[in-house]
Amino acid sequence: MTERETPSFEQKRYVASVCPEFHPRNEGFLSNTIDVGDVTCDACIHWNDGECGIFDEVLTGIDQT
Repeated sequence: MTERETPSFEQKRYVASVCPEFHPRNEGFLSNTIDVGDVTCDACIHWNDGECGIFDEVLTGIDQT
């Protein structure tokens, strides 16, 4: 396995905001009191200790615009 750079908070926040597979760990996480901009990959059920199967794909898709 190759070592890669740890994603920044800004990258995780932006990817989470556009990711089609983002699902919060806690059902009540997204509420009227939480701004969508505060959501990060860390809160997603697919974020496993810094690993996500589609993070790089979504991030690369963002960079293509």
